[in-house]
Amino acid sequence: MAKFLLPVSLVLLLAGCDGGTSPDGTVKPVDDSASVPVDEDGDGFLVSEGDCDDSNRDVSPSATELCNGIDDDCDSEVDEDVEATYYQDFDGDGFGDPAVAAISCDAPSGYVQNGNDCDDSERTAFPGGTEVCDGLDNNCDGTVDEGVNQTWYADADGDTYGDLEAPTLSCDRPLGSVPDSTDCDDTTSNAYPGNAEVCDEIDNNCDGSVDEGVTTTYYADFDGDRFGNSALTQEACAVPTGYTNNSEDCDDDAIAVNPDAIEVCNTIDDDCDGSVDEDASDMSTWYADTDADTYGDASTSTRLCTAPAGYVASSNDCDDTRALTNPGATEYCNSYDDDCDGTIDEDDAADAATWYLDADGDAYGNASRSDVRCTAPGGYVADDTDCLDSSAITHPGADEICDSIDNDCDGIVDNGPVDGETWYVDVDEDGFGDPSVTEVECTVPAGYVDNAWDCNDGDRTEPVVCDPVSGSASGSGSLSSPYDSLQDAIDSANQCVVAFRGTYREAIDLGGKSIDVWGVEGYDITTIDPSLATCNTANPTACGAALTVDSGSNAAPTIHGFTITGGTGAYTASTASTTCADSSASHSGQTTCAVTTYEYCGGGIYVNGDDPTFYDVDVRDNTLPGFEQVATGTYTQVWMYSFGGGVCLRNSSSHFENSWISGNFADQGGGIFAEADSNFSFDEGYIGENDAVDGGGINLSGAWASFTNAAIYCNDAETDGGGVYTESSGTASFTNAAFFGNTSSVSGTARGSQAYIGASTTFNLMNSIVEASTSVALVYGAGGGGSQLYNNTYNSSGDTYSGSLSAGTGAISTNSNFASVACENNPYNDTFVLRATSFSIDAGDPSSAYNDADGTRNDMGARGGPAGTSW
Repeated sequence: MAKFLLPVSLVLLLAGCDGGTSPDGTVKPVDDSASVPVDEDGDGFLVSEGDCDDSNRDVSPSATELCNGIDDDCDSEVDEDVEATYYQDFDGDGFGDPAVAAISCDAPSGYVQNGNDCDDSERTAFPGGTEVCDGLDNNCDGTVDEGVNQTWYADADGDTYGDLEAPTLSCDRPLGSVPDSTDCDDTTSNAYPGNAEVCDEIDNNCDGSVDEGVTTTYYADFDGDRFGNSALTQEACAVPTGYTNNSEDCDDDAIAVNPDAIEVCNTIDDDCDGSVDEDASDMSTWYADTDADTYGDASTSTRLCTAPAGYVASSNDCDDTRALTNPGATEYCNSYDDDCDGTIDEDDAADAATWYLDADGDAYGNASRSDVRCTAPGGYVADDTDCLDSSAITHPGADEICDSIDNDCDGIVDNGPVDGETWYVDVDEDGFGDPSVTEVECTVPAGYVDNAWDCNDGDRTEPVVCDPVSGSASGSGSLSSPYDSLQDAIDSANQCVVAFRGTYREAIDLGGKSIDVWGVEGYDITTIDPSLATCNTANPTACGAALTVDSGSNAAPTIHGFTITGGTGAYTASTASTTCADSSASHSGQTTCAVTTYEYCGGGIYVNGDDPTFYDVDVRDNTLPGFEQVATGTYTQVWMYSFGGGVCLRNSSSHFENSWISGNFADQGGGIFAEADSNFSFDEGYIGENDAVDGGGINLSGAWASFTNAAIYCNDAETDGGGVYTESSGTASFTNAAFFGNTSSVSGTARGSQAYIGASTTFNLMNSIVEASTSVALVYGAGGGGSQLYNNTYNSSGDTYSGSLSAGTGAISTNSNFASVACENNPYNDTFVLRATSFSIDAGDPSSAYNDADGTRNDMGARGGPAGTSW
């Protein structure tokens, strides 16, 4: 049922009436007979509000105009602003004819929306089309056949080349035209590009030149000799008058000068060959005078008009390499025929020498027998100073020998003989000579003796003498009455002691003296051997050092020429309460013991507080007690330590040279032990076949030590450092050293068969060899720094290294270095001479300061360097 709406004014009038409201909230009409306007199509607009079709809800003032033949937006216009203009596409090419259009909502059949076609009768003509040569504007750009037609050129002479000045633009080739425009003359077919140029006054090849390259060059011949002048030419096809076809004349003004002329000596190039007067028919022969003596060599000649430099007319020189050899020269003794007479060095030569008979063949002649010649006759010499021509060992400069003859011809018999003895002055007549004053004579001179053992030739009480064979306890210490005790001699001496061969069976104490103690006949037959007992816990004080230097006052004695053996160690003892060293049941409830500690130091040599020097000593077979900690009673113990089986150094500055340290034992440092505040040097010597727990050969505990030309070999350590062991601070320096065959334990934490370097030790290794066959590290640790340069580290058992010193420490050989070294308990057989194939030869530091004695580059090892062959 249609609904009608009340006018607004009536609604407002009735709003004040209490007509009630309907359930849906609308105003309940008071008067059912009243009429209200209604929006029939529900589009929100009444007819009174502009709705032009209240039966169609799509038509209203707010609707959008559509192309449908209806006034959708009620503006009294139908389909305004929604119709489109379409253009007829007669040729169906997608582009419309702008002259034929229709306005419509939809495109009529055969129409399109654009009117861009320039020719709607041709399907191939439209905007963007491809221009082809067809007389149409295919791309509608206003131009017909642009870019697709072609320019043709007239070819009037028919040579296929066109005239640039006669072009025709056409899609097709016009008759008598070609595409080429390069013809330079279209009136003749003999002219076109690429044609062969001929001599016809036409530019046949169109290159801009006429007859180029086809004419002939002719040359002016003024003198009429048929040879032309190269400077005057004419190009022509035929020979002009006064011209010829060659340019070989070198003078066109002279008819006698031309290539066919004969050369003569006239300073003119007659035959025009570039040379003047060569091979002239009238030239002379000249001879080389190389030595410029004005005489020529007949074998070297030349024919020229005039003499060339270095040539002469003479040809009779017999040696043109010597200016002093020619027919006018003087003959000399020089193996040349100076005067060219065919004889060399004749006896009348200006400098012929006088020769003297040498009957004994010693190259010195007899002044009374002579001959004058250029060369010495057989048995003659130039010298005439022999004083006895019957004896070949007698002549000036000969060695004087003890034979009652003046061998050196100086007028004195037997002076300074080479087979004489060296005698030493004995001013104080004590039987000992001064080494600084000598004479070499056949017999002893007055006031001289045959030894150099005196340390003070102004004091007949020095040296003090001892002899274990011929001396006695009651001796006076003189040469005629020696002591039999070395200790007695030391006690008696103020400056020096002379000890003769034999064994001194006593322990020696220098007693703080700075004296020279000399085994004058050598360590191999002069021995200090007290044969002391080795201490143990039951007998801890029965031992001692074979040689003691223990004054603590920096005494500086010199000891040389002894074997030192049979020592068992100087000892010190102290007692203190300390933690027990074992867990014996007898110590139950008690952890502190009364401990007596014995320290044994220096079996062969014990030094404390002094600064001795040792030359030519052999410290061997000295044995110290091993380490022990033994209970001796209830809560009592004895602890035993040992240091330096061969040598122990404490608070000392010592020097060893040309010495052996071998076959010794101690707990620490089988060969040498050096404690803190000690420094020592060891040069040109051997440390071998020693045993210890740590440091089989050497143990350095904070000491400063240097080793030069030293061999450390065949030593054994129970744990660390077979060759050398260092700990604490200090410095260990090895220059031209040899480490060989040292061993340490292969179990547990053992390290460094050749060297164990403590963490605080400065370790320097230079020009040295480290070699062995061992399964533990050769060198362990790098200490507190230092340098390792120019060394050879070789292990025949493989690369078993440890610590920071490893395979990179110098070169690694592929062969053993030493010719004769073996660990066979006989260190005196080992020389450490290098094999000829050793990589260590000439491989050390190249600085000249380290050169070997022969001046060559340093050999590594104990026998290299400046002193490598002197011991």
